Amino acid sequence: MANKLYYGRGKDEDNKKLIAFLDEVFFTDDPEGRDFYNLLPKCYKDQYRPAYNNFVVQDENGEFRSAIGSFYNDMTVGGEPIKACCIGNVAVGKNYRSMGYMIELMDMSVEDMGRNGVDVAYLGGQRQRYGYFGFETSGTVYRFNFSRSAYRHALKAMPCGLDVEELRSDDSESMAQIDKLYSRLPIRSNRKPESYYDILRSWRDRPYILKKDGEFVGYFIFDFFKHNVCEFDVVDPKYFPNLVAAALENCEEYHIGFVVAPFESEKMKFFTENSDGFNIDGCEMILVYNFEKVIRAYLKAKASYAKLCDGAVTVLIHGKYGDESLRIEVMNNEVKVEKFDGEAEYELSHHEATRAFFSNLPADREKFPASVQQWLPLHVFLSSSDTM
Repeated sequence: MANKLYYGRGKDEDNKKLIAFLDEVFFTDDPEGRDFYNLLPKCYKDQYRPAYNNFVVQDENGEFRSAIGSFYNDMTVGGEPIKACCIGNVAVGKNYRSMGYMIELMDMSVEDMGRNGVDVAYLGGQRQRYGYFGFETSGTVYRFNFSRSAYRHALKAMPCGLDVEELRSDDSESMAQIDKLYSRLPIRSNRKPESYYDILRSWRDRPYILKKDGEFVGYFIFDFFKHNVCEFDVVDPKYFPNLVAAALENCEEYHIGFVVAPFESEKMKFFTENSDGFNIDGCEMILVYNFEKVIRAYLKAKASYAKLCDGAVTVLIHGKYGDESLRIEVMNNEVKVEKFDGEAEYELSHHEATRAFFSNLPADREKFPASVQQWLPLHVFLSSSDTM
């Protein structure tokens, strides 16, 4: 008798069984001793319904063969609401590989996002593997390297001079202050207060707060190994030197990386002047469902922190989930993106359009007018706290 398989969303009563399956797939004999519950508490605690937020294949005994996490994550980009979803924990049991389960569950996930009006989906993974489903490389992130030598020469080895405390799970006042700083960003996830601490502890990261005379003045988040400060901010740029000193005083590394998004202008200025140097990396892979809305939002965001050339372009995008003919205009740093009925100047495939507008790679936009090329790339960015 053929084994009857269940395809669909997981059931809440299977939360622990799902996590055990994922740990077996990803972390059997893991030298770091990782597990999903501690790695991403914002996803895998019972109250966040981890099984329900996975598309799964189970046999008639309820044993998992495959699972793919699909975590909805609303954002605000350029003042516009963006419905987003992050894909994670793409897992197939070792005895069930090359049987098509991953493809079937990815198809279910991307179809579910389309039905639910998702504007853009995010995923970290192999480009060729997920390109079949419409995902493409995107985004820009700067990693400024700050050595103890730079600390000595640029900052004169100044002491921190602030109180540094590890953030506690019950410190709602400090988390409200952190969110007040984070909410100033033109591109951000809409973090919920009830899960804020778990969000900041993603990937076993370590959040710290800075106080002066008992008052909150900033925060920073170390990765687990204290190699990088992956998110940080202060109430006044004058505290950036204190923050760097605090990070160096609380680790043993010779170099620390500070992760900065392109739209964080004050941070860019400080680290450009004082750091050893920097690396530029891509961010997440994205799957755009609604090019009109997503281009408008990210272009409006860029207009909020950069001067854009006046210009206009019409494009026909053969999106994976439907054609879109658009007219895109910037005039006096005001953005307009709207549907276009005429013959478009440029015609792009889904992947070409994603790369042209959102990737660091310039090849697909070199045919655009110079004024339009100046707008690009649009800076997709997710803090590591918001990735899955």
